[in-house]
Amino acid sequence: MKKANYKMDAVGDYANLATYDGKTYGIITDGNIFVHQLRKDMFEDADNKKRFEDKFGKPLAYPKTWDDDFQQMKFFYNPDKGIYGSGNLRSRGFGYVWFLMYLYSFGGFPFDTDMKPTVNSDAGKKAIEIYLRDKEVAFPDSPSWGTSQMIPHIAAGDVYSCQYWGGLIKLQENPAKSKTAGKWVYGVVPGGEVNGKPLYRAAGMPVVVLTVNRNSPRKAAAAYLACWLGTEKASSQIVSDRVNTFHDAWTKKEMSDPRVVEAYTPAGIKAIKANLEVAAPNIFLTGNQEFVDVLDKNLGQGYVGQLKSDEVLKQIEEDFAKVVKRIGNAKLKKDYNTYAAIMPKATQPS
Repeated sequence: MKKANYKMDAVGDYANLATYDGKTYGIITDGNIFVHQLRKDMFEDADNKKRFEDKFGKPLAYPKTWDDDFQQMKFFYNPDKGIYGSGNLRSRGFGYVWFLMYLYSFGGFPFDTDMKPTVNSDAGKKAIEIYLRDKEVAFPDSPSWGTSQMIPHIAAGDVYSCQYWGGLIKLQENPAKSKTAGKWVYGVVPGGEVNGKPLYRAAGMPVVVLTVNRNSPRKAAAAYLACWLGTEKASSQIVSDRVNTFHDAWTKKEMSDPRVVEAYTPAGIKAIKANLEVAAPNIFLTGNQEFVDVLDKNLGQGYVGQLKSDEVLKQIEEDFAKVVKRIGNAKLKKDYNTYAAIMPKATQPS
């Protein structure tokens, strides 16, 4: 990177998610960031606005908090007409991403500086409440669904609201593939609260990066190629592709690149930029997959009713402690410093 004079010019602190202990371990190619989206046609309908205000005594406005979001999801939930309130995943494999986002937004963190699990906290209790109540307004089959089942339903307009990866916008706003193009509002994910002040944390996970095999006979060539693919010139072409839609916008220049703006719409790219500014990481520790599996297993059992919310948090902490013991406290305490350091500095988008 130094020889090529390469810099990952990402929005906000997003480039930090590809680093450990101050060193870069991969070149970002995909801005995997959550964006809040809701049905514009339903949100702006005059009759809906009146019904909402009559029922709750306040205007129907863009949701600022998780409670605002859930209130609207319940209001528009109408399965008899094929409309579900939430399009958020709750499956084994990726459901934990939402839980971590909620936890962070209330100032929570999975561990303290001594690697003692701290999920069973006030922030954790609020996070599990938000996580589990989604079931009231979600698809009945959502516990076993992944993105391959959920994305078509969201793009088809079968849900009112969700927080989802920004790349979905390219599909939804493609008139050739979507019947709901132009029918969405995009913005910052709802926020939590710490000490009476709002705190916004958008899930910036998983991070997709190019890495180089240290056993490769052509490490330098591979590294230069990786850097080139991560340049703003090459990246803009990759993230604006309307056919191969896996990679999402993430660099500063892409936020104003005409090709990228066209692919995501001006409102969509504005929302992506805002959420990237408060991008929160995965569990940035050795043994990540083990910690994630603990979350997925216990959150899944809570969601289908096999565990109560307090039991979920208690079991997560017990299982986390076992993983910490197996990997080693000294190693993980060093990891913790990097994990804590890459949390976004901003409490809300600029």
